[in-house]
Amino acid sequence: MEISQAIDIRASMRESGTIMAYNGQVSDELMVTLADLLKNRMKAMDDKKRTRTVFSIFMEGMQNLVWHSSGDDVAASGMVCISHQNEEISVVCGNRVHRDNAAKLEETLKELQSADKETIRQLYREGMSKSIDHDGPGAGLGLIEIARRASHPISFAFIDVDDAYVDFFLAARI
Repeated sequence: MEISQAIDIRASMRESGTIMAYNGQVSDELMVTLADLLKNRMKAMDDKKRTRTVFSIFMEGMQNLVWHSSGDDVAASGMVCISHQNEEISVVCGNRVHRDNAAKLEETLKELQSADKETIRQLYREGMSKSIDHDGPGAGLGLIEIARRASHPISFAFIDVDDAYVDFFLAARI
């Protein structure tokens, strides 16, 4: 990386009100470390309810990165960026996923994006009752939990990587 690129990244982070940003391999251990850093950064805001909401969304996003990242590397990798601007906090997570999984994921996200808070609560309740049948880690409720806690509809994007993979980004505003 050229120093001019690092300067540009830093300027962009300042402009967007970045509180914390990470890009690289993710693990349970890293998730705990980043969670501790986030807690310390959020203490200054002195808003316990909002801090809990941001923390919860951050943890769901990081768990998605750890459990659902795909790619050529053996270890999971992704990015998380938390920013505070115009009295809103945004949590953005991104990771590589198999193209085969992207269509179903996009369908779920569109449903959550267009749902009102009551519908999201109902989807959460239904998901809780079905969690016994869920394969894999967690109860399959992470995206619903993020949508439930966000103060605005979630946003997302898929960026083509190659024939097998896409990069997936999810943003929640609080």
